[in-house]
Order: sequence, then C-alpha cells, then structure tokens
Amino acid sequence: MGNKLIVVGRVVSLRDHLFRGITQQKSSRDAIENLFVVAAVKSKMRKLVCYGANLRIEVGLADVVFI
Repeated sequence: MGNKLIVVGRVVSLRDHLFRGITQQKSSRDAIENLFVVAAVKSKMRKLVCYGANLRIEVGLADVVFI
C-alpha cells in the first residue's frame, strides 16, 4: 500500500506516442495539455487512473513520465 501513496497525487505526462494517439482522437477545437494528475491506482500498480483538464484515462505505469 505504501507504493500507491507515493504515486497518487503526482503530476505526470504521457509518453509521446500515447499522447499523440489521444490528441488525434479529440476534435481540433479541444486543446489538450500533456499534464495529468494520478488520482488512483488499480490492479496492483498495473493501471493508473489519471485526470487532465477534461479527460480521464487509465494507463500503465510504463506509459507515464513523472514530473
């Protein structure tokens, strides 16, 4: 449980290939910044639930860069 507390609340950015995929799915009117807050940890540290300005995503630990 201690490792989960270290990750929750941290600001992260997504790896470039994943972020480009998300921005291509969104409409051109939406400006998306590559900054997210880790809100929860699921499946024994395998998935991070992250929130951006108006976006919720679940990503693997290897898909983020801690800031």
